[in-house]
Amino acid sequence: MTVETTVVSFVVRFVYDARADGPAGPASDWHGFIRHVQSDEERHFTRWEDAASFMAQYVRLENGPDVTVA
Repeated sequence: MTVETTVVSFVVRFVYDARADGPAGPASDWHGFIRHVQSDEERHFTRWEDAASFMAQYVRLENGPDVTVA
């Protein structure tokens, strides 16, 4: 029996935009970019659910680990 392995890769970058006029703001100051390595397609996100949705275009996540954020 032969098993075929498929690799799907993503690069995720998190960016924090610090405000020069005072202390750090809410979590919304964080945002990110996710890139699918094989296609070089990239998306901006501010919610992890949006990044997971992007990954779901390439990988079936419904049987995988829970990626929701509490």
